[in-house]
Amino acid sequence: MADANLTELVLRRVRDKLGDPDNWRSPTGYPDSLALCIIDSIQSLGVRYSTVELVVRRYRAARPGAADTDGPKELLSTFDDAGDVDDWARDIGTRNRTSTKPGAPLKAAAIKTAASFLDEAGVSSPAQLRALDPEQLAEIKTGWLRLPAQRSGISWRYFLMLAGVPGVKADRMICRFVQDATGKPKPLIAPAAAARAIEGAALRLGVSATTLDHAIWRWQSGRA
Repeated sequence: MADANLTELVLRRVRDKLGDPDNWRSPTGYPDSLALCIIDSIQSLGVRYSTVELVVRRYRAARPGAADTDGPKELLSTFDDAGDVDDWARDIGTRNRTSTKPGAPLKAAAIKTAASFLDEAGVSSPAQLRALDPEQLAEIKTGWLRLPAQRSGISWRYFLMLAGVPGVKADRMICRFVQDATGKPKPLIAPAAAARAIEGAALRLGVSATTLDHAIWRWQSGRA
């Protein structure tokens, strides 16, 4: 299906299901904490978001008064304090793994690796991330996609969104919304096509792609 046609179908579904954009909630993300952006984006794939909220609460408890401005270096310090990846997963994270493949690394391991390469790259805050030029950002993306089970790029786009870079996290909820807009159960819409349709609809509505993504996510997950 052509992008223009898919965008039009999504736009119709958005207007039918989501109501007035003025009433949508804008996601806040973590505008000053790259540590929380890393944790949320990697921890969120394939789990209920309540699990992510629990991990974020535990991290904030481990870093009282500092978590909302922490960078990769401070995140790495919590692994040192915990002892190792397994201990961090027990005390702050979860035992969730990066994929369903036997022996897949814990998400905690991917979080630590992401923090390490961002620290080595000298990116310590969302503001610094937002200020990168396209070539520098592409280098960071390359490193991110090398993380265990992150090749799809979904967590990368979500990481950027949490840091304040507009975009679409084309996960199963977004893809399902776009698929339902077509009125056909198959073939399943690819994440890239779903993201383009959401971005096109957001442009037509005069809202950011992140805001529309969040509105769809809330509707799909049964939130007000």
